[in-house]
Amino acid sequence: MRKNLGLVIILIAVLLSTFPSYADEVYRLRLFFGLSLPDGGGVSLEQWQAFQNDEIVKTFDGFNVVDSVGYYKGKPERSKVVTVIVDEQGVKKAKILASLYAKKFKQDSVMIVKVPVAEWSFIGPDFGSTSKGQ
Repeated sequence: MRKNLGLVIILIAVLLSTFPSYADEVYRLRLFFGLSLPDGGGVSLEQWQAFQNDEIVKTFDGFNVVDSVGYYKGKPERSKVVTVIVDEQGVKKAKILASLYAKKFKQDSVMIVKVPVAEWSFIGPDFGSTSKGQ
């Protein structure tokens, strides 16, 4: 019985060593920035672009921004959805960025959706090319 227990422990150790480390995980984050202001009106295009250039560009190497209309407490609200692929350090940066935006534009919050990414890559123009050596 002790021999079997030793084999089980070795098998568990081998299996656990094949799982990816949490430190190496990559995430897709979506940050939802509402553009309505609590006193009425909204964040202007110029204000958003300044925030994007002064804060988001300096925080992330690359990201995507989409114009959106979201609903908050039953009311439509113009918003910007920023998508970025990050590691755990990037998640922390995103939370700091969200807090900064909420303070600056008097928002209740900025929603962040975090999803693990199993695989990601950059595909160039030569992907799938059948010619070799060129």
